Amino acid sequence: MFKFLLGMLTMAAIGAWLTNPSMEDAEAELKRQVIAAVDSQSLGTGSGLDAAALLACRVDRDGCYSLVRTGIDITRDNRQLYSRFDLEGFGRSATCYGLYTGFWCPRGMLGG
Repeated sequence: MFKFLLGMLTMAAIGAWLTNPSMEDAEAELKRQVIAAVDSQSLGTGSGLDAAALLACRVDRDGCYSLVRTGIDITRDNRQLYSRFDLEGFGRSATCYGLYTGFWCPRGMLGG
């Protein structure tokens, strides 16, 4: 039984090491979440300038993400079996953890 448990833990650790998310994976997840945040906003809320910016972002998603991305600093701390990503920008900060090609952000990737 002990050998089986040790073998399963070893396999889980090898799997985590092989699928540790990279900086490119974090970029893709950030882009997905920024676009999802733009899609979930209502055009009727906020000022006219906010609505115009939101409409422009919906028209050119890649351009909008590129503009937003210039204001966000991402640092990666590779901890072999998982990675820690620290995001800062626009007066917000977030800490996310990457494991098995997935991401977990306790306060959300867009911070609070």
